[in-house]
Amino acid sequence: MAEIEIVPAILAKDRADFAKKVAQVAPFVRRVQIDIMDGKFVPNKTLPVEEFPPIPENLIVEYHLMVENPLEYVKKIGKQGAIYELHVESLKDVGRAISQVKKMGGRVALAISPDTVVDEVLPHLSEIEHVLVMTVYPGFSGQTYLSRMEDKIRRLSESGAVVEVDGGIDIGSARSAAAAGATLLGAASGIFAKGDIGKAIEDLKKDCQG
Repeated sequence: MAEIEIVPAILAKDRADFAKKVAQVAPFVRRVQIDIMDGKFVPNKTLPVEEFPPIPENLIVEYHLMVENPLEYVKKIGKQGAIYELHVESLKDVGRAISQVKKMGGRVALAISPDTVVDEVLPHLSEIEHVLVMTVYPGFSGQTYLSRMEDKIRRLSESGAVVEVDGGIDIGSARSAAAAGATLLGAASGIFAKGDIGKAIEDLKKDCQG
């Protein structure tokens, strides 16, 4: 079984909250996911990218772009080597978007919302880092995990994709998602709603091991 990584999802509306959350998890993880929402693609809105505080250089950064014009955000962020998670629902031409991000020095993952079929990403698996399967409807933290997404996780994993899940990941759902084939588990309230951040991350890892 591939090593499971817990990926804290940073959903912040102000600079202080963003910096605090990154500092809280940085000692315990290799990567973080930065949630970016424009209030259009999803109803929620997060801190403008121009106001992001610095992120420690040793962390792998995933920018989860829940926005209508993801390529504009890739340009604004401009971080070489970062992973940009593009929702296929926001793209007219998936292959072209992948090549454009790579030309800008970024790495690409594709994200699919609960109502999007796996076939939308299967032709592009060789061009991307991973597939992010949303296990809630995107926009807000603290929602209930949608176990029916495990069929997608299994199919993608069997197709050779690295699969990340995001939404409703906590004790119990972490184990289910990992059993279906997810190796990257994004968690927000499953980490930040707990008193001891380091223990919360370790507990999620242990849960995945059954």
